[in-house]
Amino acid sequence: MVEDQYGKGRLLPMTSSDELERIVAFCRDLDERCSERIFSSFLATALLCESLPLVYDRNFLRVEDAGANANELAALADRIYGAAGMPHRKVITDSTEIGERLAPQFESMGWKVDRTIAMIHSGSVEQEPFLLVAEVESEEMIPLWEEENRASHPDDEELVAQFTQQYLLVERKIDCQYFARRLDGRVVSGCQLFSRGGTAQIEAVGTLSEYRNQGLASSVVRHAAWEAFASGHDLVWIMADEDDWPKALYAKLGFNPVGRFFGFTRKPS
Repeated sequence: MVEDQYGKGRLLPMTSSDELERIVAFCRDLDERCSERIFSSFLATALLCESLPLVYDRNFLRVEDAGANANELAALADRIYGAAGMPHRKVITDSTEIGERLAPQFESMGWKVDRTIAMIHSGSVEQEPFLLVAEVESEEMIPLWEEENRASHPDDEELVAQFTQQYLLVERKIDCQYFARRLDGRVVSGCQLFSRGGTAQIEAVGTLSEYRNQGLASSVVRHAAWEAFASGHDLVWIMADEDDWPKALYAKLGFNPVGRFFGFTRKPS
């Protein structure tokens, strides 16, 4: 189910569109490319990147069995990630139906439930003035990533470093471009564009705190979408946290919801 205009009232049936199937396949392929070890079972697929143990999004169980319950998934996660020496546990599902069923089970166990919305672009993009947004190399993006992640995790330099390494890992596994706005001689806002097989994902949209509310993020997202369509991709999408404000911004930029994914996390105590 997808909420109408992201409200908390009326719900609209989720479409089982070709676009959603392509997004799911895109995510699965990228996650597996970024994994160092994969364990598959009927119940779930375990993906591990032991060189980045603090990055939850690279170390998680992906639900495969539509009838799986939270207790057995948690037990499997304990067995695999405990053996790998990782204290966190994360389970995801790219099925709305499975996620809606599992959410109350994980909540009752004290796990955090995150809902994210896959949003696809309508295909109509106004071309941004090219002098405003630049395509840059990953090296120029690193200070932006580090400053943003350090603001969220001020006491964990190792986590900040692993987040940066995760971005660079993705760059080695899929076609990746970076679009940015420069002010005062540095990159202050930017995003990533991953692409493969006609599908392109805009990711890691961010702006340094002192430069926000100036339309910078909007301009880099518009430009990334324009570049993706101009390069021949016919499906351009972005992921948004259901409970955070950027989803409304993305809607204004031409993105519409197509599906909901779930993540269930138990952080170290």
